[in-house]
This record gives sequence, structure tokens and C-alpha cells, in this order.
Amino acid sequence: MKQQRVRRLALSYLAVIMTLSLVFSVIIYAITSVQLDRPLPPGENNQQPLELIERQFSRRLEQRNSETRGSVIVSLAALNGVMLLVGYWLSLLLARRTLVPIERAMQAQVQFVSDASHELRTPLTALMTTNEVALRKKTLDEKKVRVVFQRNIDEVEKLRELTDNLLQLTQVDNQQIEKQAIDMAELIRDTVDRYQPVADKKQVALDIQVLPVTHMVAVTAVAQILGTLVDNAIKYSPSGSTVVIRLDGQTLSVVDQGIGIAKQNQAKIFNRFYRSDEARTRGHGSGYGLGLAIAKAVADKNGYQLSVKSEAGQGSTFSLHF
Repeated sequence: MKQQRVRRLALSYLAVIMTLSLVFSVIIYAITSVQLDRPLPPGENNQQPLELIERQFSRRLEQRNSETRGSVIVSLAALNGVMLLVGYWLSLLLARRTLVPIERAMQAQVQFVSDASHELRTPLTALMTTNEVALRKKTLDEKKVRVVFQRNIDEVEKLRELTDNLLQLTQVDNQQIEKQAIDMAELIRDTVDRYQPVADKKQVALDIQVLPVTHMVAVTAVAQILGTLVDNAIKYSPSGSTVVIRLDGQTLSVVDQGIGIAKQNQAKIFNRFYRSDEARTRGHGSGYGLGLAIAKAVADKNGYQLSVKSEAGQGSTFSLHF
């Protein structure tokens, strides 16, 4: 991906340079042709000896050439002035075009570091608080020690999950795009089956509505995105509800009957560390808001489109368009 961006930028610069060079060459050729087509200055009486006529012709030719050189120099000076102005304007456009994504990337990096630091601080604070409270107690029986250890393990697990997600985000650009023909029904069932225990524990049914059909897809990417969507659907669905996974042509959809997403929040749900107010206020705040960001990055990397349709309290439909 990085090499493709560099190549496109280099080709755009090369196109501008070659266009300017071509325009410059055409103008020089036109100016020179016009000057060379100028008639010779009028000569004197032709009723003279041949030797004198030749000297006069040579003198007239030198005079025309001298005038042509002067005219071409003036024309080139004016042309260079115009090209300087045009080149300066084009340079500003190219500079802005080059700097905009760099500035965006820097801002995103600063925001990412800030958000990551904030999210890391939460489990670390809980871990430290638990241990400090335990240390203040003069005696701890085995039961209380086990409670402290379990809380520590829970917080460490959260840290592991967060660091794993952060590593996935940084590695998306380095993933190789390998597409192959595969039975989509088999791929979807194998992926969804991994989340069946989680669904059973929460009493959420998983309904796979996919007929056997072969598509040429990036298998690893599709499985990763689908896994994220199914995991989210289970997490935000109430007990006794059903999550539907269906394939319609080139679109894979995951439909849940969960808390839904308000329209004003739908544009933000693919941002890193974003969790909607509905998720926070209804007890679904255990995640870090990275799953959908990773899924979106993987989809973009493979040329797929990930979209959502939802209303607050009406459930959500996430769709992956191949």
C-alpha cells in the first residue's frame, strides 16, 4: 500500500513535469518556426555582378538570423516568466496535496497515542488500587487473596486484549492481500461456530442464512471482519434474541436486535476507541472501541466496503460489500 502511494505520487509529479516540458517544447518550436519563416530583408538592385549579389544575400541572411535570435530570446524570456508563475501555482497545489495526508496522519497519530494512553491507564489504575488495598490489610485469608489475584488477572487480561488490538491496528497495512475461491457457506459457518459458546452463554441464537456459493475473496480478512461483527452483535443483543448472518449476492450482513446506534453516532463508530453512549449507559462498556476500527481498516485494505444501518433501540445491520 505504501509503495502504491509513493508510485502514484511520483507519477503525478512526473505527469506535471512532462506536461510542462511538452508545452514548453511546443511553444519553442512554434516561435522558432515563425521566425525562420520570416522573409529576408529586401535586397538592393539585382542588376549587379553575381559575386556582389552573393555577398548581399549573405548579409541579408545574417541580418534575418540576428533578428530571429533576438526575437526568440525575448519570446523565451516572456515564456519563462509565464511558466514561472504557472509552475509556482502548480507547486503550491502539489505541496498542499502532499502535506494534507501527512498532516492528517500526524493528527491521527497524536490522537491515537492520547486515546491509547487513556485506555491503558484505566486497567493499570484498577490493578494498582486492588493491590494497594490488599497491602494495607494486616492479614488476608486465602479466600481474599484469591479474590485479589482474580481481579489482577482480569485487569491483566484487559491489558492483553488492548495491546493485541493495538498491534492488529498497526499491522493492517502490512497484511498481504491473498484472494481465493471458496465456498462462502463453509467460510461463514466455520467463523460463526467459534462464537457459538459466547452466544449460548448469553442465550442469543445465531441464524446463518447462507446458501452454498463460491466467491473469490480474501479469506482471512473476511473471517476477521465477520468475527468482529458477530462478536459485537452478540455483545449488544439482549438475551433471547437472534443474530442473523446472511449473504445476498456480494454483500455479507450481520443483523442483530440489540440496542441500536443513534444516527448522529453512526459516522463515528468506526473510529478508534469510540463507544456510543448507548453502549456506555446500558452496561456494554467492557470493550475498548477498537474492534470495528480494525474491521474497517481490514476492509479498506482489501478494497471492501463496511457499512451500517441502525436506529436507537431498533437493532443494527452491519454489511460487508465485496
